[in-house]
Amino acid sequence: MASYDIIIRGGTVLDGTGAPGRISAVAISGERIAAIGNVDGESAKEIDASGLTVTPGFIDVHSHDDAAVLVSPMSFKLMQGVTTDVVGNCGAGVAPALRDGLRGLPGVELILGPLPKEAGWTTFGEYMDAVEAAKPAINIGCFLPHGMVRARHLGMDRRAPDANELAAMQADVDEGMAAGALGMSTGLIYPPGAWAKTDEIVELSKVVARHNGLYISHIRNEAEQLLEAVDEAISIGREAGLPVQISHHKAASPDSWGKTADSIRMIEEANTAGQDVAFDAYPYAAGSTVLSAARAVRRDIDPDAIVVASVNEHREYEGKSIRQIGEMFDISDPREVVSRVLSEEPAAVAVLHTMHEDDVRRVLAHPLCMIGSDGIPTPTGKPHPRLYSCFPRVIHRYSREAGLFSLEEAIRKMTSLPAKRFKLADRGELREGAFADIVIFDADRIEDVATYEEPRQHPKGISYVLVNGRVAAEHGKQVETHAGRLVRRGVS
Repeated sequence: MASYDIIIRGGTVLDGTGAPGRISAVAISGERIAAIGNVDGESAKEIDASGLTVTPGFIDVHSHDDAAVLVSPMSFKLMQGVTTDVVGNCGAGVAPALRDGLRGLPGVELILGPLPKEAGWTTFGEYMDAVEAAKPAINIGCFLPHGMVRARHLGMDRRAPDANELAAMQADVDEGMAAGALGMSTGLIYPPGAWAKTDEIVELSKVVARHNGLYISHIRNEAEQLLEAVDEAISIGREAGLPVQISHHKAASPDSWGKTADSIRMIEEANTAGQDVAFDAYPYAAGSTVLSAARAVRRDIDPDAIVVASVNEHREYEGKSIRQIGEMFDISDPREVVSRVLSEEPAAVAVLHTMHEDDVRRVLAHPLCMIGSDGIPTPTGKPHPRLYSCFPRVIHRYSREAGLFSLEEAIRKMTSLPAKRFKLADRGELREGAFADIVIFDADRIEDVATYEEPRQHPKGISYVLVNGRVAAEHGKQVETHAGRLVRRGVS
């Protein structure tokens, strides 16, 4: 009789591919799945999953936990079923280090999580080694952030790199890709990435292409110039010869509502023409970013649509809209209110209620769409509820309640689809030989309970989360904080 470490019995197994579920046992030995089906054997631990659903662990393709993964137990991700977290998005991160170090970056710890006391890396590979050494709570994959590379060699200069600077940037990209980065990210609304012309990004992306990596982008405009920005992203992939991922795809202002129908058609046409273009999204009609960026991309500011989420010192601003803060100071002009807040809190994070539900549903429903929380792990204030509840919300709100797609398709979007696209070897599926990243939940009860008013709430209905074959969360409690590992591109 075979002997295993863990056997999960009686659950409905959804393997992550979109195939129908079936009641099966799942046996685990060490970090990997040893058998699925009618398992005849004994184990050190048995989990009764009768009446529950057993799926691969969820993969968050878009996070900003770059520093948090080094020191945090990551309960805000683990407790919602996330077993693999992808950092380095929007061209932002904590590596490669700037010449004057990381702690000089304004607001880095408010936005990307607290830095460890000894943040001594210089190269991107050294940062990845630090993640590996930290033994994080969940698995971590890394994108190389273009904004950090640019700042390292050009600072905040609003100009094109000269030949020597471009060569140095290409060397940094080459080093990071050789170390196992998944690809390169850009954030083209955030300085210094916003100062980069298309040809600069193409030349750096060619280096990524040589390593079979991915270009992922917070595109240059998600509002009135959404289509032009999507076209730029597609053209970068075409010129550089690599796949393109459009981050948190949306129409982010009333004057762009409905344009996702056209942007998705552009993406489909690019794929028909032989390119590889996909996108991700979060299941909310509000976004979140630094308040300074919100001001930069909006010609007008709806004082009720922008809410200050997190700040360093002036906690009285947290959870209040620009209108409410204006009333505190008897200021009626919303731009003046924003300037007042930024003068005191330059790294303030905001929640922006600027999207339309029809666009959200159109994007989420598309078979090319995977799920990324885009959560900001701020230690203070009222972060966007997606930080705590993004993945259960996909199941609860959009599969079970709205019927936008089946449960099987919801799981595919959150598991095998991103694992294949991001080259996360042996993850995203329940099959023999795969890593045992597993979520066990009640499909009729799983529910996101985090709200904009009270965002720091874990979801309901998740019974177990396993990371690399170890039970990391059980019945609503985190029981393991170092079960994860660094995931390098294509390395099992």
